[in-house]
Amino acid sequence: MNRNMQFIGVFLAGLVTCTASLSTTVFAADDGHPVVTRSLPFFYYNDLPAAADWYRNKLGLKPLTEEDWVVIFELNESSCIGLVKAGSGLLKPTEDKGAIFSIDTPELEAWWDRLKDMEGINIKNGIRAGADGMIESFSVYDPEGYIVEFFRWKEHRPEAQRYLK
Repeated sequence: MNRNMQFIGVFLAGLVTCTASLSTTVFAADDGHPVVTRSLPFFYYNDLPAAADWYRNKLGLKPLTEEDWVVIFELNESSCIGLVKAGSGLLKPTEDKGAIFSIDTPELEAWWDRLKDMEGINIKNGIRAGADGMIESFSVYDPEGYIVEFFRWKEHRPEAQRYLK
């Protein structure tokens, strides 16, 4: 089986795993577009075992799928992230990371307290206002330089109300 077929198989397995418990949670347009249940971003790593270890042991994420070339982690029942080994999948790691992994949490200070002094956590910035004052956030770097942002919407901002559930 070639790498593209393996990628598609693991991607579908991860997507099914991520969606299995939430078949009623969907995003649909009123204009007749097809339904979307959720998204599953994939980040690419030169050292997949080190990256997977960081997400598992520093952030405490639970793996749903673990293969030699891909690991899919669950954040909650509707959110997942996939980590892919260099040379596998459809893309490759790049020096200039073109994506930020943002985690929306009402417990921003608890995440900060957990991570700020933890060995192996490289802090980008502490808690501060962002997005023109709509959020409070802090950011860390994962082992290969992707930014992981933890943020909370500021409820008093009228523009943020559309994002709050």
